[in-house]
Amino acid sequence: MDADVLVVGTGLAGAAAARALAEAGWRVRALDKGRGPGGRLSTRRKQAGGFDHGAATLQANTPAFAGWLAEEVAAGRAAPWGEAYVGLPGMSALVAGLLDGLDVHWSVAVAALQFEAGQWRAVDAEGRVVGAAPAFLLAVPAPQALALLRASALADDVVPPRMLDALAGIRYMPCCAALLETEPSAIRRLPDPGHGDVLGAIYREAEKPGRSNTGHWVLHATPAWSEANLELDAGTAAQHLLDAFIAMTGIGPEAIREISAHRWRYARPLDVLDPLPLEGHDLVLAGDAFGAPVSADLPPAERAWLSGRAAAGRLIAARQPKS
Repeated sequence: MDADVLVVGTGLAGAAAARALAEAGWRVRALDKGRGPGGRLSTRRKQAGGFDHGAATLQANTPAFAGWLAEEVAAGRAAPWGEAYVGLPGMSALVAGLLDGLDVHWSVAVAALQFEAGQWRAVDAEGRVVGAAPAFLLAVPAPQALALLRASALADDVVPPRMLDALAGIRYMPCCAALLETEPSAIRRLPDPGHGDVLGAIYREAEKPGRSNTGHWVLHATPAWSEANLELDAGTAAQHLLDAFIAMTGIGPEAIREISAHRWRYARPLDVLDPLPLEGHDLVLAGDAFGAPVSADLPPAERAWLSGRAAAGRLIAARQPKS
């Protein structure tokens, strides 16, 4: 379990941080409650193929992020799609590439943190230590970070109250996504959701490079509908999105093969904080809700990647000898 840094959360922010730290020679141990790479760049695998049910594309607005995406294209893990980029064969490949070769442990839910004698320890619900290191990088949505830190009941000089107060103030907009499989020839053209009340975006997987599943669709509900119906059970939410899709396309019920739904409770942050004034004791924060003020207008995925790289940089700088 020897590591220089413990990373909890391996979405795009955590994965970018872990890769940057590993490239700097740090021994990284990463933990994630999910079953595999992706986070909000997840690709749901089914027998008939994949669905990018999180972020559908990535856009590059900064030279650093554009440079990384160009590297991913050269490595065969990404491809341009119009003015955007997609992962190959799915969006999760971009996160998987960042984590390749690192010490990553999946399906590990961290219930509490301990900090003693300059060492961070992550503990699961049964009290087992699942990771330990002198530095800690937390890269999960702010409400989850807040819950973990509060449950840990760490001293104020380890986790300053200002950090907890700041995390409590971060708000998110949810998104309900449906994964729909139809008969491949049922719909010839990509429908335009226009300004409907239910559907905000429609993606046909086969329209993206490297995909061939013409009957695979991802439906994103509008922010307003997602927020108003956040606590609907998955089956009911899926049916609402399917009804809107049928009304829009005129497709017959007999052409529907399967539909399921996924709720992204923390799809897009409404607030962006500079984490630097909040941190201490080799504890740093990363994610799409964290970044310098100039990053506030960036797409969430790009800000997450930049945040992860910046958080890694802060840890590295803190270990440099003082001149």
